[in-house]
Amino acid sequence: MGGVLTLAVSVVAAAGAVAAFRYLERKRSEVETLMRKSARAARGDVKTLDYERDPATGVFRPRG
Repeated sequence: MGGVLTLAVSVVAAAGAVAAFRYLERKRSEVETLMRKSARAARGDVKTLDYERDPATGVFRPRG
């Protein structure tokens, strides 16, 4: 019984490690994408939409 339990715990631990690795890799990828978008916006490579609300009508219109 001890050998079977050891094998089962080992399989569960390995599956947990794989799941944790995939989760952390996905989060790292999301953060990396966010950082790249932020860097492009800081350099001016990305156009930013700038709108303001018209107080009279409440409609958003391009600023300027």
